Amino acid sequence: MFGIISEIWNFLLIVSPWLLLGLLIAGLIHSFIGESFIKEHLGGSGFASVVKATLFGIPLPVCSCSIIPIAAGLRKDGASKAATMSFLVSTPTTGVDSIFITYGMLGGVFAIARPLSALIGGILIGVIVYLTEKNNQTRLIVEHKKHPHLSFLDRIKSTFVYGFSVLPQDLSKTLLLGITVGGALSALLPMDFASEYLSNPLIAYPLMIVVSIPIYVCAVGSVPIAAALLMKGLVPGAALAFMIAGPATNTITMGFVAKKLGKKVFAIYLVSIIIVAVGGGLIMDMFLPTWSGQELMQRHDETSAFLKFFSTILLLAIMGYSLFSKQKKIKNVDMEYSFHVPDMTCKHCQLTIENSLKKLPGIENVVISLADKTVSVDGEVDKNSIIKQIEDVGYTVEK
Repeated sequence: MFGIISEIWNFLLIVSPWLLLGLLIAGLIHSFIGESFIKEHLGGSGFASVVKATLFGIPLPVCSCSIIPIAAGLRKDGASKAATMSFLVSTPTTGVDSIFITYGMLGGVFAIARPLSALIGGILIGVIVYLTEKNNQTRLIVEHKKHPHLSFLDRIKSTFVYGFSVLPQDLSKTLLLGITVGGALSALLPMDFASEYLSNPLIAYPLMIVVSIPIYVCAVGSVPIAAALLMKGLVPGAALAFMIAGPATNTITMGFVAKKLGKKVFAIYLVSIIIVAVGGGLIMDMFLPTWSGQELMQRHDETSAFLKFFSTILLLAIMGYSLFSKQKKIKNVDMEYSFHVPDMTCKHCQLTIENSLKKLPGIENVVISLADKTVSVDGEVDKNSIIKQIEDVGYTVEK
């Protein structure tokens, strides 16, 4: 038991400085660029929109759950199916936070290979969807409204609120789970476990793909698990395949693609993710045929011990607060309408639905409980309009 706790603590020491830096930069991107800017630049069709969607998606710190309302909004705001799919694939696969944590734990090669794979995957899927759906592409003509100007100080405040409050509420649970699983694997598995049982690529790659696709693992949370398996002898390519396929897919995202974009697009999406994950992994193995677990841990000794300790305490405080605040249930209030939204799972989901509903004329109050997955609304507004507004941003409403 002590060995597991020790490994978890070591993982936290490695992760914390890089993750805090990633959260800060993520907050800056959110406050100074924002989703509205991205939506306004992803209209149009053709190859250019696919490339722009992919490039915009790579640095955004959004998981495969939170990406759903953004993708729904992009589609509604005039983005083509091809551009929407490129964004839907490239965004959750990596992000500025996961790039930093990947560099911190796995080094520069993985930190470059991961966003490069996201770039190739996003463009590949977008081009295939564009070519196969060329005659079925439908775009809404949308008049984009100018967004209210925020002062520099307001943007700085928004940076810290988003980076160190909103994002941790979405990341904390899966990150702690990833670190715990990674620490347990590191402590319990023999040093050459993976090299002994998963040395055959015909076994290692299919296993990583089968395990990663249906489960929910964010780009950040996948890194400690991959690091632990690498230290036990897993080939680098299989670890990369896990870090690509896991964050890019889960059952909720797959359901959204099938429902909103069609079964043909869904098939392209799934097959392309597998091809990119396996292909990227095989290329990785060509450049890194061997990998030393000891070198993986020794490379972190150069970081200041005080910086690692201080960052870990700060990160634990941030995650502890975010987890505590997520558990608070909202007391029953007397509202005119109440809906159950089963696929509302994170803070980003809550903010998306809340902001969307507040645009409806006649809305007086919106109360959302993530713990209960309920949306309560008060005001002079039609019930069907509320349901449509929630569904338009990508969520399911159960009356």
